[in-house]
Amino acid sequence: MLAPDLPLGDPATTYAERVRPALAALPVARTDDGDPIVVVGHSMGAAYAPLVSATLPAALTVLLCPGLGPLRAGFPWPPAGPDGVSVWDPSMAVAALYPRLEPERAWHFAARLRPMAPAADRYPLGRAERAALPTVVVCAADDEMFALETERDRARISLGVDPVEIPGGHLPMLTDPVGLAALLDGFLRRSAS
Repeated sequence: MLAPDLPLGDPATTYAERVRPALAALPVARTDDGDPIVVVGHSMGAAYAPLVSATLPAALTVLLCPGLGPLRAGFPWPPAGPDGVSVWDPSMAVAALYPRLEPERAWHFAARLRPMAPAADRYPLGRAERAALPTVVVCAADDEMFALETERDRARISLGVDPVEIPGGHLPMLTDPVGLAALLDGFLRRSAS
């Protein structure tokens, strides 16, 4: 498993530039035993996962808590500056993003958050191209950022898939890593058969 950082904080970067680190990691991720590759994109990363999968024959795209719809009403997303860049205040991030974690762990992750900005260009894949990719959408029942009902409806309308619904919040990799790993392993095994 590889988890490359994408340069999402520079508003001058294009989608192609932003996925370059993931594409560069693919030779390391590929195996010669014929196992399929599963590309997982979490939250904002879910917009980039299909761009990586589109370069790989038969890759499975997993969109994890993807934010297909708008933020929940009242969710305190940090405002964008004049350059379009949003930066989380750590104390706001602890309360909004990490309410399920112990305080020390929440502060650890909040301190590591990076700036985020929209890409400089239009999204390169059309709706039909995205819908043609083998895709699984995973939504969290109690996602702090995105309402389950909206995510469920958008997954069905936009991608033609019924989402897999899991318990918990927006960050299952932190709150239930074992359960998430088992879920992803199940997707991998089904892709291989």
